[in-house]
Amino acid sequence: MLIKPHGGKLVNRFAPDYAGIIPEKRIEIDEESLMDIEQIAVGAFSPLEGFIGSKDFHSITDNYRLSNGVVWPLPIVLSVDEEKRKELLDGEDIALTFNGEVYAILHLNEIYEVEKEKEAEKIFGTNNLEHPGVKKFMGLEQYFLGGKITLLKRRPSIYKVHELTPKQTRKIFSERGWSKIVGFHTRNVIHKSHEFIQLEGMKRGMCDGLFVHPVIGKKKKGDFEAGVIIESYEKMIEDFYPKSKVVMGTFASYSRYCGPREALFTALVRKNFGCSHFIVGRDHTGVGNFYHPNASHEIFNNFSNEDLGLIPIKFDKVFYSEIEEKHIHEPDFIDHPEKSKLHISGTQAREMLQGGNSPPDWFMRPEISKIIIDKIKNGEKVFVE
Repeated sequence: MLIKPHGGKLVNRFAPDYAGIIPEKRIEIDEESLMDIEQIAVGAFSPLEGFIGSKDFHSITDNYRLSNGVVWPLPIVLSVDEEKRKELLDGEDIALTFNGEVYAILHLNEIYEVEKEKEAEKIFGTNNLEHPGVKKFMGLEQYFLGGKITLLKRRPSIYKVHELTPKQTRKIFSERGWSKIVGFHTRNVIHKSHEFIQLEGMKRGMCDGLFVHPVIGKKKKGDFEAGVIIESYEKMIEDFYPKSKVVMGTFASYSRYCGPREALFTALVRKNFGCSHFIVGRDHTGVGNFYHPNASHEIFNNFSNEDLGLIPIKFDKVFYSEIEEKHIHEPDFIDHPEKSKLHISGTQAREMLQGGNSPPDWFMRPEISKIIIDKIKNGEKVFVE
């Protein structure tokens, strides 16, 4: 039996056969808002059924819960400026367009304002504009719109075949006879430290399978392109992971830059996809030096098992031991000599790959390095520019 979706029921706000009238009033949205709408519609953000109203907003920022008491750490909002606000009335339907094309309908329930600086402090733990999340939040328009959404068609994407919905992953897990699944959130090509954490996480949770769920939405400069991340994981599933123990799907979303709140969010989302366990690494969803590396671990301690429903599996630093010739979770080997601990930063590995050089085998499997280097040599885009 699979874990229940967060809030008890998988939301479905997708109506591809919608036969109703398309409202004349329209709001043009950006791609990130369209991603949010799509994830709400397919149930990834269950129990949300739309953009949150003021009551839920303040409950989330004050208590990490919706107004009905269900744990939810991040406000998912849609904002408009003064000019657009004047056109809108509570209770009406509004067409939401992207590049001029209608993708969804907002059933407007409420128009409200918040004290952004005060709320930013609650959400991000700071109102410093150097913080990318704060900067983005402060840049939102003045008025927030609350109301359920109806998605009419999904966002076009060359990766759609990989964008499994919660309904699809739950079907796959059930067909495989899995009940305990550990989820893994990533923005990177697979390397040996992540491989160690994934397999160790499966073992610690005594799980039937692993669900690898890379984020493929908007990325920052220097990040790996989605295509190469997908290809690296396909290679792992084909040749290296335990057979029939790993499922990969991509997650069309984006960084919220919320540190610990986002760590909790990434876990609850994977619960909706059917994960009973979730891997939380050191500095998971960290933002520069704004949060303590263990803050993303500690936030889970504030909620009961009943509140969360899923079990976080926490990892601290992982290093490669020259002595043991394997990867090791640092807290498990406290007395290990420092000089025999090997680390490579993501930046160093990226520089090696860009120069056509494979990182050491202990850092990345040669077969994965080859995929990346071959793409670079062929003039394909591997890193976001």
